[in-house]
Amino acid sequence: MISDAIPLSTSDPAHVSFADGYVFHVRGGHITAPGTPCPCGALEAVHQVTSYREAYPQAQLSLTDQCNMGCTYCSFRDRVHADGKPVTIPLETVVQGLATHRKRLIEEDARYSRVDFGLAGETMLVRHMHEEVQTLVEEGLADSPVSVVWAGPMVTNATLSMTPELADRLGPPQDISLDGPKEVHDRVRFYTGGRGGTYDHVRPVLDRVLARHPDMGVSAVLTAYCTDFVAIFSHLFEDVGARNIYMKPVNATHDKDYALNAATLPAFRQGYADLVDHILAQPPQGILARLLALNSEDFFMRFFYRVKDRAAQVYRCGAGKSGTYLDTNGNLYPCAHFIGKSGWHIGHASTGVEDSERTRYLDLVVDQRDGCSTCPSRYVCGGGCYYQAVLANGDITRPDEVKCDLIRFITDLAIRLVITLREEHPEVLDALPSPYGLTDEALAAPPEADYRPKATLIADPDNDNTAIPLGTAGRLRGGLATSAGLRARLALDNGRLAVGLDLGDTPNAVRAVRVLLQPLGSGSFTLHDLAAQQWPGEDQWSFARDGASRLNLPTARFRRVPHPDPVWEDIEDVDFSWEADQVRLRLPLPAHGETGAGLGVNVFVDFADGGWTALTLHEPFAVLDRSRTGALRLSGPEALTGPESAGVNGRMPAGLTPIGRWAGLQGNTC
Repeated sequence: MISDAIPLSTSDPAHVSFADGYVFHVRGGHITAPGTPCPCGALEAVHQVTSYREAYPQAQLSLTDQCNMGCTYCSFRDRVHADGKPVTIPLETVVQGLATHRKRLIEEDARYSRVDFGLAGETMLVRHMHEEVQTLVEEGLADSPVSVVWAGPMVTNATLSMTPELADRLGPPQDISLDGPKEVHDRVRFYTGGRGGTYDHVRPVLDRVLARHPDMGVSAVLTAYCTDFVAIFSHLFEDVGARNIYMKPVNATHDKDYALNAATLPAFRQGYADLVDHILAQPPQGILARLLALNSEDFFMRFFYRVKDRAAQVYRCGAGKSGTYLDTNGNLYPCAHFIGKSGWHIGHASTGVEDSERTRYLDLVVDQRDGCSTCPSRYVCGGGCYYQAVLANGDITRPDEVKCDLIRFITDLAIRLVITLREEHPEVLDALPSPYGLTDEALAAPPEADYRPKATLIADPDNDNTAIPLGTAGRLRGGLATSAGLRARLALDNGRLAVGLDLGDTPNAVRAVRVLLQPLGSGSFTLHDLAAQQWPGEDQWSFARDGASRLNLPTARFRRVPHPDPVWEDIEDVDFSWEADQVRLRLPLPAHGETGAGLGVNVFVDFADGGWTALTLHEPFAVLDRSRTGALRLSGPEALTGPESAGVNGRMPAGLTPIGRWAGLQGNTC
């Protein structure tokens, strides 16, 4: 069992060492094999945070405290009438809250934002308000700096969406709550008034939504009532068919019998260890499928990816530092979990967040906190949930010691999972999502700086047969398809980009070829865009055996949740052929790439098993040099001659640092 190695580990503030010689280096995030010299070095920029900015500053508008369910672990139920507040938010309070959020967006010079329609109650009880609130969002944020705002209900219990018409209104990035098999779910998630469990009502809605949206989010709260996490996960993955699963231990005071506390901690630890062993017991494709089905923000997977990708969390989350969390009475709170908790508001919508309160949360840098500054898990944790700290200790500065013990165990478990995959299933580890890398110059730049990769496509007129290997070892993502002999040839020819693809030894494994063209220039594509995974102005083409299509991108500034399905429009007038073992196409290049700023280009190959590869994986695209015509060769970190950094973690070419170590923008993981 993978967990057998964990009791044999020793740790200090700088290292976690295992009996077999593997070492996790806390500050740099490297995992080294036995006998490898210690790579720990000088202080990095990531550990010198002076401000806090998010990729997507969030507004949480608590539209109602009402709920038709009485879940055992719900912390909002006792706050419905707290402080004499109204059950449903007045629209004038929404206006005030949006004005506060607008001010925050201006201060952070945000390019993107999201507005959620509540977590404290079931927002579908007031769906009659949604359209008017959408209008208020558009009016209230009209003169903010954001390029795109997503707004709508993000989480639902699904019991008020049981008709086909209402169920069809649900979709990503929303979540539906399902806590596992019927007996597990119904024990803790039931209707008010003793009307019984909700599983039999939620499941048909979820089945219908998943049939249309396989990536629909499914969230489960883990309690001490059932620490058989294998059973919960297997039900969601195998029986329900969910492929975007988020599981998280309950937040609760230690006196609750369903809580994570000193008595139940061993069972929670065993539950996670058994889950990892269950996943590793599958064949390689099964291991990959299960790891991919767990959302990257799932409580275990967040630590796994941070370990794998050497990310550094200097804060736990954005609570109290960014975003706007609005109660029905206009009070502002540090995060969604605090909404309505008496005595913990940090301002009011009419006056904004109090500076002294924001400073309290800004001071919670993990390196400066008692109990955190010497913890070996500090940079994969960030300091622990502030809300759970209050539940356990009544103080945001004192993390819940029991939760800390679980996090240290999960960190060790994540390290051992990375090691096991690298030793026994390297193709699985490499097929998992990986971050983009940044140059040293970009690591020191602010979010609004223009982004430019190191990768370039340079004319090579002396070699008309320059072939760029694709899908070589370590360069497949999302699948395990074989791709020996897969090569791309690119050229500039009379103002067109010519792409030739040799399909290799298994041509039927290739399902489609996609080409991304991204305009570059002053303000066209920034580090903020890269961190937010947004591609303003992109032009994307797809080519398959049955024809070509072009992505019709949404252009509206204000967009509704759930997200609409991508629209691919068939293209007839395109120079394109798909033969038995090769693909040939020629694309006209857009005018915006004719300036000195250049044009970003990437070529993707999609496989029938759901996997893919690309010309550049660790940077979003290569810059096309249009000054000369003829054959093109790839230069930069991912060129054939470019070495990859050594180590056990996820692969990253030399000269690039994972974006998760950049201090410019932080993510806000609940």
